Amino acid sequence: MLEYCGGWEPDQDEKLNELYNLLTGEYKNDKAIVFTQFSDTAEYIAKELRNRGIKNVGCVTGDTDDPTAEVGKFSPISNKVKEPLPLEDQYRVLIATDVLSEGQNLQDAHIIINFDLPWAIIRLIQRAGRVDRIGQKSEVIYCCSFFPSEGVEKLIKLKERLTNRIKENANVVGSDEIFFEGGET
Repeated sequence: MLEYCGGWEPDQDEKLNELYNLLTGEYKNDKAIVFTQFSDTAEYIAKELRNRGIKNVGCVTGDTDDPTAEVGKFSPISNKVKEPLPLEDQYRVLIATDVLSEGQNLQDAHIIINFDLPWAIIRLIQRAGRVDRIGQKSEVIYCCSFFPSEGVEKLIKLKERLTNRIKENANVVGSDEIFFEGGET
């Protein structure tokens, strides 16, 4: 692949550039959790954000020795950490695989960013559920999702399929959440 396409240049990574812009622009003063499917991607994102000067970036994958301790550095209030780090030393951005999409309290943040989208709709709902729970102080939870490039999206129709699954779920169990801009689910 590298022979065919050439070397990888992180500064040319449009998704990473847009994530950086969100975290240094619109959400520059907010804690955010960034979900991705793969450990390698999580580590890549964390490394590149640090290289670009974003401070206090944590990363949790299935290989992390103590995910709960890392979560406490990001969301100490909702996890009732006895001796939390000073705010300036806490993680402002936490990059994670779906290892944190279940059973974790992350409601010190109100920004969820899906760097890539899972095929199973339940994962998308579980990711949002980490911050949209009892103890959340923010009136609004923001959920940003990156979609495949236009050409790839035309082929796989990921947004359409996820939107249909979300609507089906809402019809069965009821929901007032909007996962994608312009959506009514």
